[in-house]
Amino acid sequence: MARWRIGIDIGGAFTDLCAIDLDTGENIWNKVESTPPNYEIGVLRGVDELEELGVYVKDAFQIIHGQTIVINTVITRSGSKTGFVTTKGFDTIYIQRANRRDMFNFRYQKPKPFVSRSLIRWIDERIDSDGSVYKPLKEEEIVTAIRDLLQQGVESLAIGFINSYINDVHEKRVKEIAEKIFREAGRERAYVTISSELSREWREYERFNTAILNAYVQPIFSNYLEKLEKALREREFRGIFYLTLSSGGVVGTDYARKYPIMTIEGGSIASIMGGIRLASVLGVQNIIVIDGGSTTTKAGLVEKLNPKIYSEYWIERNEWNAGYPLRVPTLDIHEIGLGGTSIIWIDETGNLRIGPKAAGARPGPACYGLGGNEPTLTDAYVVTGYLNPRYLLGGKLKIWKEKAVEVMSRFSRKLNMDYIDLAYATIIIANDNAANLLRQISIRRGYDPREFTLIAHGGAGPMFAPFIAQDLKILNIIVPSIPSGVFNAWAMTCLNIRHEIIQTNVTKIDKNDSFVEFINKAFTSMENEIKRIFISEDIKPENVKFSRFIDMRYEGQAHTLKVECPLGLLTMKHVEHIENRFHEIHYNEYGFVLPDSGIEIVNLHVAGVYELSPPKINKLSLNADLEKTVLEEREIYFNGRETKALVYSKEKLPPKIFLEGPCIVEGLTSTIIIPKNFKAYHDEYGNMLIKTKEGM
Repeated sequence: MARWRIGIDIGGAFTDLCAIDLDTGENIWNKVESTPPNYEIGVLRGVDELEELGVYVKDAFQIIHGQTIVINTVITRSGSKTGFVTTKGFDTIYIQRANRRDMFNFRYQKPKPFVSRSLIRWIDERIDSDGSVYKPLKEEEIVTAIRDLLQQGVESLAIGFINSYINDVHEKRVKEIAEKIFREAGRERAYVTISSELSREWREYERFNTAILNAYVQPIFSNYLEKLEKALREREFRGIFYLTLSSGGVVGTDYARKYPIMTIEGGSIASIMGGIRLASVLGVQNIIVIDGGSTTTKAGLVEKLNPKIYSEYWIERNEWNAGYPLRVPTLDIHEIGLGGTSIIWIDETGNLRIGPKAAGARPGPACYGLGGNEPTLTDAYVVTGYLNPRYLLGGKLKIWKEKAVEVMSRFSRKLNMDYIDLAYATIIIANDNAANLLRQISIRRGYDPREFTLIAHGGAGPMFAPFIAQDLKILNIIVPSIPSGVFNAWAMTCLNIRHEIIQTNVTKIDKNDSFVEFINKAFTSMENEIKRIFISEDIKPENVKFSRFIDMRYEGQAHTLKVECPLGLLTMKHVEHIENRFHEIHYNEYGFVLPDSGIEIVNLHVAGVYELSPPKINKLSLNADLEKTVLEEREIYFNGRETKALVYSKEKLPPKIFLEGPCIVEGLTSTIIIPKNFKAYHDEYGNMLIKTKEGM
């Protein structure tokens, strides 16, 4: 009997499922339309269709789920009515930050808090900066405040007190009182979030905002999980259900239900972790991963297969808006509103633009024939011949080329252009936008993209890739053997169980025994707490791998740099090594060091990882004739003229063969474009390795 591990990824237009046999490495995938706002309907439809393909959920050992419920709830402002309890005299979530990124930005506006002022209750308590209780709680005041909020219709509650990161006794007590009052009021569940459980770092505004957004999304996310888990149990699933974290790991549903904000980028990060898994098999060290989806394109850079994890994340931040800060460990990944269903439009200056608004799965692009009447990038690809003009997804999705031509023709008249020239111009703009995304994560940070391999997946990623590579002089492209359109779902089966704690301890480094003792004691305490979390999930602590980091800065600086720290009992020699490493990292980041300046520790960071067995990547066993893999010869529009190009079937291609551009490799979930002057090698695993002819 097969032991299946199933990855499930909810996207803007499609929900992807990929089942891996843990013993043989066989993978079976499925792709269905997403069904917002009731996303579980699409997930269960995908699960039922997997069973038709021979993957029975009752035989699943694990299900690993990445989702967009949390981020979509925030973006669409569709969360619960949330109350906030905080320290008297502090209007933190409205004052926010006084420092602005751009002092000359006259369009700047402070973000509107997710809690209205009428639903904030100020409590006369105070924890001092050293952690001592300066002013104790008055419990009758707490009871009055929470009962009043319930009468106002509050569904979820966030609690954030000043200096609770260093002493959480008041927050914990208020949570106990609040949960009791919720139950007495007949509430089925008490949704109460305290800031110190989510973050033990200073910077009150960021910590409070994290707690508020967790409370804001918790009822909706918990309801979604409950319905999905119940339906899976009815289908006799008896395995372990995991949710993906923004930090690149997975956690059980109990943890995710308490802290859904930790999963806010849980779907996106699989792209990076899957790229790392593939690169490790192929012996590649430095990668840039691009995931071109239906509504967004995401990208991340990984040096020496060590992904960067940041503890600060921003929602809706752009050049005009400060956005909403979160203290959530998140892999370094960036995204733009660009994908297959992105809508083409004209701005106020008459320039052609694409995205971020998208048609999604419904009504979708005009060529889907589902009522879409605005031109999209997919319509442009169909019109120019890059996409199959008859069907996609192996025939599951019928394409109406005449509808794409009609909508592009109607739109082209606004610009006095031929419709096919307009479609090609749109593709060039999309390629430029994707290339600019890669510039942001590479060149602007001091990395040379020519020293990295580009791993491209998603429905649109392999179509962007060669043009991006040509623009940025990237020498090597890999399109994975795993079907590109379900790569993230496959990647979720590569993730490990991960928990971490970040604790603020602002301390100047002193080379004496008491300082070393302080560091050792703090790390030991944090590691013990992580062990307790794993034990609650029936995982033995001795099977957990730990990592330690220290966020450091020169005295007087505002921001920190993360330095990896050795495990075990630290000595003075270790401290000296950590200091030297900080100087090196500071020089690489900023171009200078201050050897005579004092160094401060700001945060201690401990991560624990329980490694799951990674899925196998099998070699191809096909031995077909290349000529028999040709589907057709199709005319494509390139550089102002039509060119004939052979179209190959990706699933039928044998290993160890070369293809010369211009040609198209058509897969069931994505299309690979190999332009003129490019050559591709289909390796033994089924990966497509693409280079310029000069680079082969």
